[in-house]
Amino acid sequence: MPSNAKSAARIWGGFLFLGIFTAILFLLTILSGPSSVGVSDVIQTFLGKSDVVASDIVWQIRLPKACAALLTGISLAISGLVLQSVFKNPLAGPFVLGVSSGANLGVALVLLAGFGGSIGVFPCAACGAFGVVLLVLFASKFVAHSVSLLIVGLMLGYFVDAIVSFLMATSSSEALRGFMTWGLGSFSRVSLDVVPTFFVVTLVGVILCGFCVRYLNAAQVGDSFAQSLGVNVRLSRMAVLLGASLLAAGATVCCGPIGFIGLASPHIAYGIFKSSNHRVLLPASALVGTELALLSGLVPGIPLASVTSLFGAPIVLWIFLRSRRGGERA
Repeated sequence: MPSNAKSAARIWGGFLFLGIFTAILFLLTILSGPSSVGVSDVIQTFLGKSDVVASDIVWQIRLPKACAALLTGISLAISGLVLQSVFKNPLAGPFVLGVSSGANLGVALVLLAGFGGSIGVFPCAACGAFGVVLLVLFASKFVAHSVSLLIVGLMLGYFVDAIVSFLMATSSSEALRGFMTWGLGSFSRVSLDVVPTFFVVTLVGVILCGFCVRYLNAAQVGDSFAQSLGVNVRLSRMAVLLGASLLAAGATVCCGPIGFIGLASPHIAYGIFKSSNHRVLLPASALVGTELALLSGLVPGIPLASVTSLFGAPIVLWIFLRSRRGGERA
């Protein structure tokens, strides 16, 4: 079989496997839970024949949780992939631009300082996240290199984290407990009313990143190479950063700060498909991220942030050791 045919068969086979596995995990998330609602009750619910209690559990708790995990996996994985490509750093993740820190600040202002309580936690978290995004995009007009912009994002994150730490030190124990609970992360806090908004934010971010596939492929070599191909590097970089920030902000605002999914998913996708083409890696990373999120949500009794760390930390260690041997992803 010619090499091109083998490569195509590998890609289609990989997508078929990931698609089926994702569907299975999505169904398991809907079918499983702490309540006594079983498989037959779920089937009856979708047929419109179940009782009110079972219907509320499926529609108001389990389905929103499954959708939240699905959208979070897509958001963090694609955000992580494009940031690793733009910054040419295999350890870059969705929160390197300080987006998570901005969302934390918004939540801290509500739960710890009492500001914006009438507005709500989610809107304030969104304002904090997008405030950092705007600062980073503003800085991108004056910063020529992506690595320098990465440093700007990191410094903004540290500065915002310092403000949050000050608020934590001066808050009451009850307020601090509520903030710490939010920081553990959860798919279950997403209601059915929030899912459409989460979907729209994810869709816009995916479109912005998807339209810049040519730049992302060329950026792995360097901005100069991308410019030689006729790519508007500055405009494409701003679009990609905005898309990645929207994706990370949406996931953080809805589900809390969740680490490692965006960092690990692109490397797992590359290991499966052995391709540096973002036309393959974008959907592949999204599927892998979705599976990691759904798997994490299936683990009972353990905070989501802890589960993702248990999954992600060994993968990050493997990435580091592989890069030390000179075998990191191109």
